Amino acid sequence: MRPILTLFTIFGISVCILLADNAFGQTQTEAKPSVQTSSRASRSVSDSIQRATDNVNRKQKYLLEYRLSKGDKVRWEVEHIASTRTQMAGQSEATSSRSKSVKLWEVSSVDSLKQMTFDHKIESVDMWQKIGDQEPVAYNSNKDKEAPIEYESIAEKVGSTIATVSINSAGQIVDRKSDTPNKANFGVGAIAVPLPTKPVTVGYKWSVPNTLRAKDKDGNPRQLKSRVIYELIKVKSNNAYISFKTEVLTPIESEKIRSQIMQQMTRGYLVFDIDRGYPIRKEIEWDEKVQGFEGPDSLLEYLGRMTERLITDNSESKVTRKPKTAGLKPIR
Repeated sequence: MRPILTLFTIFGISVCILLADNAFGQTQTEAKPSVQTSSRASRSVSDSIQRATDNVNRKQKYLLEYRLSKGDKVRWEVEHIASTRTQMAGQSEATSSRSKSVKLWEVSSVDSLKQMTFDHKIESVDMWQKIGDQEPVAYNSNKDKEAPIEYESIAEKVGSTIATVSINSAGQIVDRKSDTPNKANFGVGAIAVPLPTKPVTVGYKWSVPNTLRAKDKDGNPRQLKSRVIYELIKVKSNNAYISFKTEVLTPIESEKIRSQIMQQMTRGYLVFDIDRGYPIRKEIEWDEKVQGFEGPDSLLEYLGRMTERLITDNSESKVTRKPKTAGLKPIR
């Protein structure tokens, strides 16, 4: 009997299976393929499916955009742990700190251009630090009636609006009103994550320019051009995983300058929920060391980690929002 050729499609791939029912002179009912042959065929089909899936994921385009609605209240818990060791003139001192806070975006309006305006607030803080051999200093806004002098300025801001910010769908700030100066972010990033302005595939990279400020050994101000490079690493369950790292473009003239920008030399990742239209997790790490910033025996080490995670979602339209994807193409 002639072989039977079967054709079927898996994720747009045509797969041919040759069923030889008379390879050894047996009838179709007598043919008994070995377990090894069957297992090999099963693996081949599974591999084909996996390759097809991977190919689809590489070609799929995703539209990453902020999509807040009026009345949304979105909260994140932010934890920042850091330790610094400074050595100068034979003396060494260690500093440790830990802070937990809850930040809130309270959306007041969204206009026809998709510009979203929200109040940025800090609802609570729990802070601790220890410098050298001194007694630790701590403050918890939920428990303590008064704040130590080290935390007085922070305690005054708890519960109030720090800034009223307007962003577009790409996370770019179009307006900011605040009594607090917009100081350096010390590497923790802008208030909103900058996103591509077009649908992109996994592996797409984009960058945002930045300026780092320092002073040289004579006290003269220096400005260093830098950029933060972002890359869409993967998309899983409609969550976009994005890596980022800081790259300094201006040559660093001295270790003195390097010691002042080391806290802004960051790398990490964030998870952006495509359905809801805002980040649900962010993690940044520091691991920097500078030798000779104040004489040949001076040393400065900085280790740190900041984690930000979504803790509540009071979005009024979170159920009705649909995934934002574009450009899904069949595999040929």
